[in-house]
Amino acid sequence: MTYDVTTDTQRAYRGIEELAALTEHVARHAPVGGDQRAFLVGWGLLAAMQRQALAVILLHRKGFGHEAAPNRRAMIEHLAQIRWLSEDGCVAVDSMNRALQFSQQRLRDAADAAGMQYDPSIADAVKATVIPAHPANQYNNFSPLLQRLNPVLWAMWRGETQLAHPTLTAAQFFYDDRSEGTATLFSEPTRRDGTEDPADRCPYIAFLLLWSAFDGFNRLLKGEPWKEDLQRIASDGGIEEL
Repeated sequence: MTYDVTTDTQRAYRGIEELAALTEHVARHAPVGGDQRAFLVGWGLLAAMQRQALAVILLHRKGFGHEAAPNRRAMIEHLAQIRWLSEDGCVAVDSMNRALQFSQQRLRDAADAAGMQYDPSIADAVKATVIPAHPANQYNNFSPLLQRLNPVLWAMWRGETQLAHPTLTAAQFFYDDRSEGTATLFSEPTRRDGTEDPADRCPYIAFLLLWSAFDGFNRLLKGEPWKEDLQRIASDGGIEEL
């Protein structure tokens, strides 16, 4: 496998375009009959993830690959939920709905505490819905979900979190205080060790994550119609399945 940044970036551009082309007639491959919620939620997540991938590429092109960490982190989270849906189907949807119920209640509590005015009808309906507890509910937390799916994804998510959030790790990219009595301040992120910046590989990281999400979503489609195309795109792009 080649690790040349320029080559891999071009592979990423081409691969992301080819992945997007697969969705042109996605509705034709929707599952027929039964509960279609996993397919619908999966598609919503996949469509959102594609836009996150384009955002990563745009930031990278403008010289803000370092600042794309929140987008890369979001891509990992979208990927994780798509893969969860592909494995657990509507059990995952039920768990997501239960998590939504709790998050909507916290939103309502915050709005009430702030004295904000809103139409309570939707909030009341969400609160009144009865969703039984299930062991799968633990996977609404990304740490156990990512550990279940792939420890590499969990490690990547942890790493991106250090840059996406206001942490000491994130702050240290903008100063160097190793010299006694002096400190150097930077207006752009600077690696202290002088090694290659992983942010230079933003497009390829986005491609890899997006491909894996497409692979998961394909399992929610009738007859897995993208299987051969995904194998070809992976081979051409020099990636291996996560």
